[in-house]
Amino acid sequence: MLGDETYDEKMYKLLNTERFNQERYETTDKGEDMALVKQSILGWWKPRFLLDHRTKCAYEFMDAGKELVTVTDEDIDWKSLEGLSGEVIARAQNHDGHFPTIIYGFKGGVAEVMWQINPDGQYYTDDDGFGMTDDKEVALWGKIDRTGKVVEPFTYRKN
Repeated sequence: MLGDETYDEKMYKLLNTERFNQERYETTDKGEDMALVKQSILGWWKPRFLLDHRTKCAYEFMDAGKELVTVTDEDIDWKSLEGLSGEVIARAQNHDGHFPTIIYGFKGGVAEVMWQINPDGQYYTDDDGFGMTDDKEVALWGKIDRTGKVVEPFTYRKN
């Protein structure tokens, strides 16, 4: 019965309609019957929803405001962020997905995620080569399951 569908099942059906196969949305295969619906937000492709074709459910990973909604404070290895700037720490505290966030392919029901919380200074460079800053890229690495739940905490790996 339609009324018995869960929110995740309803979202799965909606995200598989023609509306979500247009220019603002893009669906990519992530292996193991998983797909990722990305949305163009202010000209950048953002990982919005995970689609599980086995369970016919969809899970929101990032909201339209670019917040990683499946990430909690307990999912971040805060010790690995010690010594980073207050601005960078604040982005992690806010679960801010403004900068690139990449969900890689699923293997054994788990996908690695790169969550950039501070870009390389070249990010700020304009078309004429001006505006570059001395910022260093800060990316946190973690792993998620098929529902987007974090199964390996996001950690900053110092180079």
